[in-house]
Amino acid sequence: MLLNRLPIFIIILLLISGNASAQLTPCTILGQNPETAFPVCGTAIFYMDTVPLCGGRRVATPCIDDTLYTDKNPFWYKFTCFQSGKLAFFITPNTITEDYDWQIFDITGKNPQDIYTDTTTFVVCSWSGNPGVTGACEDSGGVSLIECEGTWQNRFTLMPDLIAGHNYLLLVSHFEDTQFGYGLSFGGPGNTAVITDTIPPHMFTASLASCDGSKILVKLNKKMKCSTLTANGTDFRISPPAASITSAVGFGCSNAFDIMDSVLLTFSAPLPFGNYSLIAQNGSDTNTVLDLCNNGIPVNEAIPFTVLSPFPVPFDSLTNNKCNTDSLIIVLPDPVQCSSVASNGSDFFVTGTYPVTITNALPLNCVSGLTNRIVVHFNSTLLQPGNFQIVLKVGSDGNTLLSECDTPSVAGSAIPFALLPKPVVNFAFPDTICLPDASITFANLSSISDGSENLFQYRWNFDDPLSPNNISTLKTPTHVYTDTGQYQVYLRVTSNGGCVKDTTILVNTIHPQPKINFGMSKTNICIGDAVFLTDSTNSIDGATVQWNWDLGDGRIRNTQNVLYIYTAPQTYNISLYTVNSFGCKTETLSKPITVHPYPTANAGPDRTVLEGATITINAAATGNELQYLWTPSQYLNNPTLISPKMVDARFDILYTLAVTGKGGCSVTDDMYVDVLKIPRIPNTFSPNNDRINDLWEIQYLDEYTSQHTTVFTRAGQKVFESRGRYIAWDGRYKGQEVPTDTYYYIIEPGSGRDPLTGYVTIIR
Repeated sequence: MLLNRLPIFIIILLLISGNASAQLTPCTILGQNPETAFPVCGTAIFYMDTVPLCGGRRVATPCIDDTLYTDKNPFWYKFTCFQSGKLAFFITPNTITEDYDWQIFDITGKNPQDIYTDTTTFVVCSWSGNPGVTGACEDSGGVSLIECEGTWQNRFTLMPDLIAGHNYLLLVSHFEDTQFGYGLSFGGPGNTAVITDTIPPHMFTASLASCDGSKILVKLNKKMKCSTLTANGTDFRISPPAASITSAVGFGCSNAFDIMDSVLLTFSAPLPFGNYSLIAQNGSDTNTVLDLCNNGIPVNEAIPFTVLSPFPVPFDSLTNNKCNTDSLIIVLPDPVQCSSVASNGSDFFVTGTYPVTITNALPLNCVSGLTNRIVVHFNSTLLQPGNFQIVLKVGSDGNTLLSECDTPSVAGSAIPFALLPKPVVNFAFPDTICLPDASITFANLSSISDGSENLFQYRWNFDDPLSPNNISTLKTPTHVYTDTGQYQVYLRVTSNGGCVKDTTILVNTIHPQPKINFGMSKTNICIGDAVFLTDSTNSIDGATVQWNWDLGDGRIRNTQNVLYIYTAPQTYNISLYTVNSFGCKTETLSKPITVHPYPTANAGPDRTVLEGATITINAAATGNELQYLWTPSQYLNNPTLISPKMVDARFDILYTLAVTGKGGCSVTDDMYVDVLKIPRIPNTFSPNNDRINDLWEIQYLDEYTSQHTTVFTRAGQKVFESRGRYIAWDGRYKGQEVPTDTYYYIIEPGSGRDPLTGYVTIIR
């Protein structure tokens, strides 16, 4: 029994060689291994008079340096945190110049041996090489949860935060080999964690533990020390004293430092039927059973228990699949003997809506020959709904089910059970669905024979894991797919009775969206010109069957290709979408086309110009972004001007003006320039009818339509006159040949040309 001091270690010291090496000697003494750690309480100081030499096993620590951290000359302490908070404690060497190291581990849910390998068990440590008092306390200088080896390291650490309900181990390692001890105390300035169980110890219940009344099981209200339970049972007595207690065994007790919450008491003789009290008393160890803080069960505390005549185990409940089953599991409130279950199932029969045949029955999880569960198998799975009951009878082994005390269960006892109808699961969806947003509404076709479809619960999985809406619980959900694929759509239906049926149907009717495109023969045309539109849609897995052209001027066309003439100049947006043989529609594609008007061109009136003169051509044009070109360019100073100058003209010429506007739309107009050349006047002619030079032909004079020519004799007599269109003189005057002579002429060409004078000689 661990009190404030432990004189047992004086004996231990005698059992260990004083010359043994701590690093080579295994630890065999209680408390020097993690699994035999001292259970401690936060209200007492624990004194270790001596520290046996052993250990040397490396422990899991956060320190990373050249030091080997081991449990040298260790003692281990275990405790539970009952209230979260900060823990302060102190280790005071009996010889103040000695060095003690320590570390706390959290072993909740772990094996105590994990402290040697699992660094996640670490809570706080001080492996300082400085001698003297050590522990966890800020007021004593603690500044960190980790103090590794070294004479410069702090002996104290910060107080660790403990968690309520967690289990901890404290290792105290003696760095010296002197075997002098120390004192361990918990609490101090700033301590808020509670490691003391404040619940007073009591007996909780007592119940019969054997059929003959020779044993009872005592449940304690919390864990208590095994070492405080006397093996001869003197910690308890019964009233009335029908028998004496001969032994007491704690559950979970394998060494002196274990703790227990149940005790099995054995009597010197079976107890007769009746009512009793179990009473706590000071045992042969001078105390009652003690808790970790050495608080005892109150002396004379009593709890009642009863020894009754054995009752049959009730045949009253079972578990089964209510929707379809090939077996039942009978659940008994108390154990029965496994050997009392007839393996051929003859302890039972089933009555109900339709015949059911039992093939065998087997006890489950037999422990010490007892079970409280029996599985009964049928010759086939029950699929159809109905109401039944399983009835207990005497089997081929000559008995019904026998209790632990050989009491048979009552034949004829029956437990009802029912099989419920199951849903018929089905759904439908459209034959064709098109991207880009393939929205599918799943039509739920599920049903059930009792007509309770309105109470169904649904769970859909659309096999579209990247979608945030892959799961639905709606009756008729809609899901949008963003890609084609082989989707295994799953539907699970749960009926009002909890029966579940499911189905998976392949959805592979999603088609890709066709890719729209079309061509235009021109993107800029002149009014009245035709544009040719050609569809080049990629229908992917179908064929294009519908075209929808919008020509931008209120006209639509539904042919694959379109030849069209616009009647008004402006920019139009031509758009097209198509539909393929699966009904999948493309996006609408738009392209602009600009229709330009023709410009106007007026090259100006025809002109007459004297040979070698200069004139400006007076042309005109209307339109946008106009360009001009005169052809031919002869005599023009710049053929790209709307009104160029004609310089030094020599011959008649026909000019064409081409005017090109925006969009390349072009028109032309002509103008004629009549070049009046200087008349060429011969000074002789011979009108002798030999058809050679018979006439006075003045070259180019016929171009002057307003000319006036007169010829005179030397005496001034006028012998020839011509007005308007010139007619060549034949050398006659009033029908008579004029004599050979030289004559004077005056030619007035007109058209701005100065008169010409001179002499012409007639030769005969």
